[in-house]
Amino acid sequence: MPLSADDIRAAFAALSEELAREGERAEIIVAGGAALVLLYEARKSTKDVDAVFLAPEAAVVRRSAERVADRLGLPNDWLNDGAKGYFVGISSGDVLFTTSSLSVHAASIAQLLAMKLAAWRDAVDRSDAKLLLAHLPRGNKDEIWKSVEAFVPNADLNKASYAFDDLWEALHGT
Repeated sequence: MPLSADDIRAAFAALSEELAREGERAEIIVAGGAALVLLYEARKSTKDVDAVFLAPEAAVVRRSAERVADRLGLPNDWLNDGAKGYFVGISSGDVLFTTSSLSVHAASIAQLLAMKLAAWRDAVDRSDAKLLLAHLPRGNKDEIWKSVEAFVPNADLNKASYAFDDLWEALHGT
């Protein structure tokens, strides 16, 4: 079931209610397609919300998210931390949703771009990466790569570097 920006916001509101009922406060960093849907309306929907759960422990957030899934008829993994292994460090970007019981930020633009470059799977990654690169602060190629490189997993540095070079050339020439 595709999730639109409105669907995701409604799910976050329901998650906030669930957490408040439990007396909990959660902090979440969102990446992937959901961040792009919420930040830039880069596409109409995404299949899930990839996140890192900063607080409280992940099991609390997962239980609350499962109750939201049941309540709203969403897939059980609508909110998941399966992408946590792709995070190199954690950077907090724009606020996506906030209440007294839930704080949701996007990862920084540099980190979102690093994750796209490291994955570099298909046309969606390419178009998402172009959008993210356009939203990074201005700078020369080396300065921008340096801001992104810190968030790329070591095992993916070569692929990400080649993808960045290709992307830079497509947008700015050589």
